[in-house]
Amino acid sequence: MNTRRPSRLSRWQEWSVYISCGLLIVSGIGWLIFDKWVHIAGEYGSEHHPLQHTTLILHGVAAYAFLIVAGTIIPVHIGLGWTLRRNRKSGMTFASICIVLALTALGLYYVGNEVLRDWASVVHWVVGLAALPALVLHAISGRRFE
Repeated sequence: MNTRRPSRLSRWQEWSVYISCGLLIVSGIGWLIFDKWVHIAGEYGSEHHPLQHTTLILHGVAAYAFLIVAGTIIPVHIGLGWTLRRNRKSGMTFASICIVLALTALGLYYVGNEVLRDWASVVHWVVGLAALPALVLHAISGRRFE
């Protein structure tokens, strides 16, 4: 029988993290590409591509899904991993990245000041680009305990 160590995510949680993070990364990079480099000719000059809005909606839906999944892993995976002193550095790095992303996302949604909003946007996508390597590092370093 294949038993998993107690602090390891259940398979559905593991796949939920990978799928929701994958969607977040793909939609975030897609939005960034459409925002910075892909424009179309409109009636009054250059306009954003219509898919930019679609990628933003997908990104928001994936973010909500990820936050739900993250909430399910706090009691066992994070709590037990912390108690067992396993994979703390990479886990805290990934958790910190997720917290910064959640806070900057709130800033993007609720801050009306354009300077602060622009700052939150840059921080959000720069830190967001670091999320994938942080998740991969955490998953790989966690495998050494198996």
